Amino acid sequence: MNIRLAIGAAALGAGSLLSLPAAADTCTQSFSLGTMGPPAAAALFNQFDTVQQFDDCYNFTLNNSADAFGLSLEWDWSGTRGIDLQSVSLAGTGLPGTVSGNSPGVFSFSNLLAGTYQLIVSGSVTSNAFARYDDGGSVGYVGVLSTVRSNLAAPVPEPETYAMLALGLAVVGWAAKRGAAARRREQA
Repeated sequence: MNIRLAIGAAALGAGSLLSLPAAADTCTQSFSLGTMGPPAAAALFNQFDTVQQFDDCYNFTLNNSADAFGLSLEWDWSGTRGIDLQSVSLAGTGLPGTVSGNSPGVFSFSNLLAGTYQLIVSGSVTSNAFARYDDGGSVGYVGVLSTVRSNLAAPVPEPETYAMLALGLAVVGWAAKRGAAARRREQA
């Protein structure tokens, strides 16, 4: 093996270790959530009008150690497509590698150190083979990501935390529905 090629490959590999993990290279869309406390909460949202695979990346920074958890909900206002959230994972400078969440609907990540992170929401938009026409509707997801101060003991969110998450998710869903209704009125 050529020594220059080996040194170049090592330098390229070392440079990528200083930035976000390799998951950043696969993002179909990237969003910035800014600095996430703790405590903090941020909305996750995207909609799709075409059949595709997606890896949406939400970049954020923790300025203190924290636990992160969240909820997501799929929505479908189209008779011709469907959406399937397949995974939610986390990559960042305070982790040894990418960590997958429990499920796309409810996910949590414990004992995160201060640093830069990327939450990756992966899924697919599929076609409905039985649809006879394209009704122009869209599909998508809404969600909430929250951070709280990290405990050394296993974190158990209090009922008030779940209530705040549910309220935030409801507000994001209402806003998405209102926006879709406004677009339909504009198209009509």
